Amino acid sequence: MTGLQDITAEIGKYIQNYLPIRLLRVSDMTLVGRTLLQGEVNKALGEHQRSCLSEECNYLEDLKEELRYSILSHRWGDGEVVFHHFQTLHQQVVGMPNPPGFKDKLLMLRNYVPSASEAASESSLVKLAHFLKVSAEKQCKFAWMDTICINKESSTELDESIRSMFAWYRDSHICIVYLSETNSRSDLKQDPWFGRGWTLQELLAPRRFAFYSKNWKQITRSDCEKHSGEQARRKGIEERLWADIASITQIKVEDIHNFKPGMYDIRKRMAWAARRQTMRIEDMAYCLLGIFNVNLSIAYGEKDGAFYRLQLEILQNCPDLSLFDWEGQASGHNSMFASSPACFRSNRAVHIITWPHLDTDTAWTYTNLGVRIQEVLYKLNQGDVERLSLHPDAVAFAFPGDPQDHDDPPMLILGEGDRPGQYVRLGLIEGRHIHSSHEELARYFFVK
Repeated sequence: MTGLQDITAEIGKYIQNYLPIRLLRVSDMTLVGRTLLQGEVNKALGEHQRSCLSEECNYLEDLKEELRYSILSHRWGDGEVVFHHFQTLHQQVVGMPNPPGFKDKLLMLRNYVPSASEAASESSLVKLAHFLKVSAEKQCKFAWMDTICINKESSTELDESIRSMFAWYRDSHICIVYLSETNSRSDLKQDPWFGRGWTLQELLAPRRFAFYSKNWKQITRSDCEKHSGEQARRKGIEERLWADIASITQIKVEDIHNFKPGMYDIRKRMAWAARRQTMRIEDMAYCLLGIFNVNLSIAYGEKDGAFYRLQLEILQNCPDLSLFDWEGQASGHNSMFASSPACFRSNRAVHIITWPHLDTDTAWTYTNLGVRIQEVLYKLNQGDVERLSLHPDAVAFAFPGDPQDHDDPPMLILGEGDRPGQYVRLGLIEGRHIHSSHEELARYFFVK
C-alpha cells in the first residue's frame, strides 16, 4: 500500500492544482483557502494513520468525495455579497469565545453589505443562504460562488480564476443554476441568464445541474445530468428542459451534452456567444478562453484588444479558416479579424473549409505585415465589380474548397493596403456571385 507520505503528497497536488483557490464551507459559512484545507486534511490523515496502514485505503478517491463542491451559476445583481464582506465578517468572528453559527453570520453580513436599496442587499443574502442550503441537500460539504470566493483586488488571483473558471465548473459535483426571473419552464426564455457571456461556459462545462426558479424551487423533480443518445431520450422531463435550453441558446442538445473544449468548430462556437453580452468589453474574450482552451494573459483596459488576441491565438494554433467567416465591423488591430463575437451572428452557410481538410502547405500565418495568405489573388474584372457595387480596385481570393462540395467556395474581397502586396479586408461573398474569369495577381499576399 502507498505510504502515508506519498498519500499526503498526492492529496496536496490535487488540492493545489484542481480545486478553486478557496471554497465556502457549507456547515459554518467559512471561507477555506487551499493551504488551510490541506492542513485540515493532513491532520485528518495523521489521526487515521493506523487504520490506513492496517487496511486497504484509496485515500485520494475518498478525499475527492469529501472535498466535492457545488458551484453557483447566476447573474450578478445589485448589492452582492463579495469577498471583502467575508473578510470583515472573519475579523469580527475570530477570537469570539462562542463563534456565531450560520444564521448569526447571515445577520452580521447584513450590516456589511452596502446597496442602493435594502431589498437588493437582502436579495443577495437570500441567494447565498439558499445556495448553501441546496448545496447541503446535494451532499456537498463545500461550495463555490464567484462573488464571494474570488478576491478581485488581487490581479494574480483574478488572472488565475479567469483562466481556471471552465475547469472549476467542469470539476464541480453539481452546478446550481439560479434563474432570477424565471417562475417555471414556460417563461424560461425571458431569463437574462441565457444572454450573459460568462454563463455560456457555465452551461457547457459542468456535467450535472440543478436549475432553480426565482423562488428557489427546483424546475425539474431531479437533477439534470448530461447524457447522449437513447439514455437522454429516456430522461423525460429533463430532456424536455434540455430541448428548451437548446432552442433558447441555439446550441444543439448534443453539442451541450458532448462538449469538449478546444480549437475546432471555430465559427460555430463563436456564434454561440454572438448574442451574449458582458459588462466589460474584455470579458467577451475572457469568457471564451475555456471554451477554446486558450491561455491568454488577463489585461483589463485593453477593450476589444482582448478579442483580437484571442483570434490571433486561435489562428497561430489551429488552421480552421471558419475563424474568418464573419460579417460586420472589423477589428481595429487587423481587418481580417472580427471586432467581437457579434460578427458571427449570421446564419448563412458559406462553406469555409475547416482544418481536417486543409492542406498544410497553404496554412496561414501572422507576421508583422499582417496575415500571410498563400492563395491565388485575382483582380476582379469590371463587369463583376459594377454588378456587385465593389470598389474599382477590389481584388479577391477564393477560400480552399471542400473536395466533396460542388459549390463554388466563398471569396474574400480585399482593397489596397498601405504598401505593395498588403491589403485590407472589405467583405465576404459567395463564389457563385463571381461570373467571369479574372487576372491572377499573386500567389501569396498579406492582409492588415
